[in-house]
Amino acid sequence: MQPNDTAKSDTANSDIAKSVGDRVRSLRRTAGLSRKRLATVAGVSERYLADLETGQANASVGLLARLADALSLDVASFLPPPRSTNGAASQAVAARMAGLSDAEQSTLAPLIERWLSDRRRNIRGLALLGLRGAGKTTLGTLFAERHRLPFVSITREIEARAGMTLADLFNLGGPDGYRALENEVIADLLRRNDHVVLETAGGIVGNSDALGCVLGAFKTVWIKATPDEHLSRVMNQGDLRPMHGNPQAREHLKALLSAREPDYARAEYVLDTSGRAIDACLADLETIAGPLLTWRAT
Repeated sequence: MQPNDTAKSDTANSDIAKSVGDRVRSLRRTAGLSRKRLATVAGVSERYLADLETGQANASVGLLARLADALSLDVASFLPPPRSTNGAASQAVAARMAGLSDAEQSTLAPLIERWLSDRRRNIRGLALLGLRGAGKTTLGTLFAERHRLPFVSITREIEARAGMTLADLFNLGGPDGYRALENEVIADLLRRNDHVVLETAGGIVGNSDALGCVLGAFKTVWIKATPDEHLSRVMNQGDLRPMHGNPQAREHLKALLSAREPDYARAEYVLDTSGRAIDACLADLETIAGPLLTWRAT
């Protein structure tokens, strides 16, 4: 292992230890136990428990099992959420669940299962949001091929239906003509019986009806990148238009990203592709889409 790899590993281990410690402390307080009382019930030293809760000690599986047993929890309750998910939301849900009694959890379980069943029945596939150059086409195409799913680009569908390029469509029909076709494409997708991998157009955030339909009917991922990554990828594809005669292109792109970020962030997941290999990003996307792939198999 190289020095840089060792440093990264140490940092990752430290982050995990802190996350586990935070979870232990939070769940202990939720249970209404003092540190001394939990240490006694679990059969560990109070000093060690203090170090664990502050992220200064690494816990063995056996020790975590004893703490979980003392708190009447599953060991998985102490683990941090997957990196590719919305960590804040996952932790909030876990904290709420940890604070419920067994009777309350028993009442809630069928409600959650009913919601998931409805979600599985109505989900139309995986939708990728974000600006051009983030990696939507590359990742979407690879994912679709690997899992034998149709890959649908809203932009390509609109051009096919209009029988012209987007530039010509905007010149002749303006934004209204484009939005009408965008809504038509999405409405047809919602009527399909199969799952698809959908590449949305970067400007879908300007069409609240279309965006709302996608957010409600697809598992959604914001494919994110830095402004520099966006520009370099588009130019590497042979399109020099972003920089041609526009020295402020980077600043304009930053402003566009800033304006659209609140809407892109409505996606269920965020996948940042900046400075990362395609294989690593694809692996993250497969982790995110895991439930969808499972639903297809059942």
